[in-house]
Amino acid sequence: MNSSAVTRAGYRSFMAAPAPSAPPRIVVVTGREHVLADDVVRRLVESALPDQSLRPLNVDTLDALETDDFTVLGEKLGALPFLAQKRVVTVRNCIELRNDDRIELRDAIGEPPEHALLIVDDAGEPRPQRGRAPKDKVESADFAGGHAHALVVDCTLDEHEREEYIDDYAARIGVTVDKGARSYLGAFESVYEIRNALDRLALVGKKITRSGAEEYVKPPGDPKLWDLGNAVGRGDLQGALRLVRELVTRPEEAAGPLIWIAGDAQIAWELAQGADPRSWAAATGQSPFRAMKLWDVARKRSPKLARDNVRLTMKALEDSITGKRQADQALEEVIIRLCTQRA
Repeated sequence: MNSSAVTRAGYRSFMAAPAPSAPPRIVVVTGREHVLADDVVRRLVESALPDQSLRPLNVDTLDALETDDFTVLGEKLGALPFLAQKRVVTVRNCIELRNDDRIELRDAIGEPPEHALLIVDDAGEPRPQRGRAPKDKVESADFAGGHAHALVVDCTLDEHEREEYIDDYAARIGVTVDKGARSYLGAFESVYEIRNALDRLALVGKKITRSGAEEYVKPPGDPKLWDLGNAVGRGDLQGALRLVRELVTRPEEAAGPLIWIAGDAQIAWELAQGADPRSWAAATGQSPFRAMKLWDVARKRSPKLARDNVRLTMKALEDSITGKRQADQALEEVIIRLCTQRA
């Protein structure tokens, strides 16, 4: 199928654009964000059928996973609209189909009549395919390829677009988000998670702050370890020692905090060398949030100082594990040196 003539749009540009004077007859919704796909489908239906009372009579939805014969599309699209200008047929869950079924669906899509709009919802995470890659692999755009009046809307957001989306959604639910919180929540790669975070944080107050966002995205684990790392990062010696006294009641309990601080030093070194929180997360397979908390710290450290801090913390950890030094003494010395050093 030839998809070169297909018009393409991103989610944000599609949602912001006015309704076209010549609306498409086929719209394929693609990209990983199924939540955004719902927004696109809703806007298409509202644009095609402004009178809400007429939608039940003029909107038909097929579940691709429950449809045995896609040739019924022609019949459904051919039916005349009832007291309306348009008839809308939506095929959902296409992303869940195996490639053989995707071929059947692609081949069943004819040229819809002027009064009809076909929406193919192919958004979400692709279904894993077993065996060799098929020679005729059907991509999202192939559902629109070869047809006139076709549009592909990509529901994928980059980090900048996710931050813009956060502002839009926050305004929709009546809250404001400060810059720090926006940066933290924008690290979520799932818009579904972003919405959940904003909805829950909105229950706390009408203004979502960086500290509130940090608390929400904090991964599981002893929160005092996170607080200790934060105190060391900002050079708060008294605060860090106070947390150590709460965490360590016996010398052998110092190993955990020492491992945590050594881990922070390692991450800060990688960031100081040019990595960013997202590339660090991609390389390590870990959540980017810990690196994000160290981002400001790392930018204040030269690569040499960051490397020296790795050596300092790893030497203290090694000495405490091998018994050369008491772990609690090694921990306190490391904290003092890190908190009093000059960046």
